[in-house]
Amino acid sequence: FQRLWQELGIAEVIQKVLADRRFTFDVERAIFLTVLHRLMDPGSDRAAEKWKQDFRIEGAEGIELHQLYRAMGWLGEEITMPSSRGKAAWSGRRTTKDRIEELLFARRRDLFTSLSVLFFDTTSIYFEGEGGESLGKRGHSKDHRPDLNQMVVGAVIDNKGKPVCCEMWPGNTTDVKTLIPVIDRVRSRFNTGQFCIVADRGIISADNVKELEEREIPYIFGTRMRKVKEIREDILSYPGRYREIRPEGSSSKDP
Repeated sequence: FQRLWQELGIAEVIQKVLADRRFTFDVERAIFLTVLHRLMDPGSDRAAEKWKQDFRIEGAEGIELHQLYRAMGWLGEEITMPSSRGKAAWSGRRTTKDRIEELLFARRRDLFTSLSVLFFDTTSIYFEGEGGESLGKRGHSKDHRPDLNQMVVGAVIDNKGKPVCCEMWPGNTTDVKTLIPVIDRVRSRFNTGQFCIVADRGIISADNVKELEEREIPYIFGTRMRKVKEIREDILSYPGRYREIRPEGSSSKDP
């Protein structure tokens, strides 16, 4: 994972963004530790600080809990917008995290790089304790914890399976309300042209479809085949117009 971290340029980009800041600890190593912990044994920053004691993680031996909190706070700090882009192009706050995402994307971009297809999905993350007043709301919990405040996170992936960016909303935001803002932010942040958006059925709404078609944005949405009249009548009734990748499951454990 350390080798992949270096190859992707994450350490280099973090150091670049840190250039005008002075911390008394290694912020890049603190972020590396939290990412590694979330991949291997997902949990809080407090859990990460305890977890690292069982492993030898280069450069993270002396990282303490309050330093993990400071590193996460730095990622969420609001920053000023580039002078070359107007405020009208941005929706919501712009943070250090956004700057890192943009630099990572620019680092791997070349003359032939284009975002022709983007995959988008959301999930909810609940949390306990104090804080999170701006994002912490109760809503539809995908973790089956409606009793706790949560936030909604959306991930955008390119056609090569590499993450482009991650967006966040208050926990009571519905999936259908996230699609158009994400498209607008991706276009303005990464200076992209036309692309096809791919998402699951939670994104489908008459307003979203209308908005996409008015903008002439191609889209592919998942749906329940036999529960949508148009699919049932226009596709399933004509053999040869579709192909089953997997047969319909007969039990809850089937794919």
